[in-house]
Amino acid sequence: MRLGQKNLEKNSPNKPNGTKANALLCPACCVEYVEVEFDMEVGSVVLHNVKALRCPECSEELFTPQQYETIRKRISGLTEP
Repeated sequence: MRLGQKNLEKNSPNKPNGTKANALLCPACCVEYVEVEFDMEVGSVVLHNVKALRCPECSEELFTPQQYETIRKRISGLTEP
């Protein structure tokens, strides 16, 4: 098996493991990220119900561009008079 072939197989749409085609996979675990909601502290402010993607294996979190923009707007809305 060539280097990287295992990762490609895990993301194959024909794989019976439930991973969807075009799913975003954690690069460390080769597991599909899941969407989660949590409270996030930014400075002295707590944002409730922030959405992110989290790897169920290693708990690595990331934001999609849309999620990041939503957070940015929520924070800027707090600082505008």
